[in-house]
Amino acid sequence: MEISKITSKGQVTIPHALRKAAHFKTGDKLVFELDGDRVIVTKLKPTKDAYLDSISLNLEEWLSDEDEEAWRDL
Repeated sequence: MEISKITSKGQVTIPHALRKAAHFKTGDKLVFELDGDRVIVTKLKPTKDAYLDSISLNLEEWLSDEDEEAWRDL
């Protein structure tokens, strides 16, 4: 079992042994899913779809904390 602490900014360090076992590397994008009281973390697999790759930068503009707060109750 590995233990890590959440910072005031909501950041967590994934312990080295777990990063190594999961093959997480610097720059990898991770997906977080909630399953009851558990959080499942998986590495996002890169897409091979040229269309999705081309629009992904445009979609990221809607991923701000402000947008999340504005759309939360819809």
